[in-house]
Amino acid sequence: MIAYQPSGDVDLAVRGVCPTPADTWETLLRFCSISQQEQDAMYQTVDTLFQRGYELVVATYDHLQHFPETAEILGWQKGADEAHLAERRRFFTVWLARTLSMDFGTQFGDYLFYVGKVHAAHGKRQIEIPSMWITGSVGLIVSTFAQFIRDAGHDADQTAFALSGWNKYLLTQLNQMHFGYEMGKSVNQGKHQMTIKAYAMVRHHWGVDQIHIRFDDGATVADILRKLLNVEPKLRTIMFDEAWESIDHPDDLWMHVQRIYKLRSGWRVQLNGKNLTFHGGFHQLVAPDDEMTLFSPGR
Repeated sequence: MIAYQPSGDVDLAVRGVCPTPADTWETLLRFCSISQQEQDAMYQTVDTLFQRGYELVVATYDHLQHFPETAEILGWQKGADEAHLAERRRFFTVWLARTLSMDFGTQFGDYLFYVGKVHAAHGKRQIEIPSMWITGSVGLIVSTFAQFIRDAGHDADQTAFALSGWNKYLLTQLNQMHFGYEMGKSVNQGKHQMTIKAYAMVRHHWGVDQIHIRFDDGATVADILRKLLNVEPKLRTIMFDEAWESIDHPDDLWMHVQRIYKLRSGWRVQLNGKNLTFHGGFHQLVAPDDEMTLFSPGR
């Protein structure tokens, strides 16, 4: 990591970006501190939970289908669309398999962040599932885990340690999904909308060719990019270098620093066809119907 100094009057850095999903995931896992004794007990209940996994998947979506509020959100008031139901069951099954494998890796944390974005209407069906139903669903899963473990007749001490561990793990997952949901919602907030288009390596690594981000009057390019880097954190490592910037507080003897993201040399952010490296930098104000484009070096 390097210290950042703007070049001349052009500032090509983004400040105030949220922690990465990986950082958030690892931090809360450390905070919850699932002990080895808890992990060992969780492991002893995996087979019990796995054997009844299909039952859990079916029961979960049966409940969502017959609860009036969630049925309305999913468009299932007159019964579930079979293709949609199968799609969601597959999605849930993938999550359950990774959960029962006790996956503590950052890739799973990234996946859960993505799941949160899907619930914020960033999936292919663009259905928003309000966060209260995500919370309620995780609560029901914790309760079902407890029921399955009790039914299997596990030792009382083992059951207690297992449920303690599963509870910590599932609530850490819940936080990660809420994080993704909040970032997904943030790009839809504002009076105006901007389209950001990606080309070449940006499109290849990002996996999409454009995104729409809403903003309010007085917003700058940096504000738009902050929302973009929050909702699509992989772009941070593709287009930007992480750097540290000192913050001067005249009444404070201590030096304060903040993490920022500086556009890499050769990469271009264009606003209405103008390269911001030469036209105002990221302090440039944006207006309704502006269009931003992202280019990799050599394009």
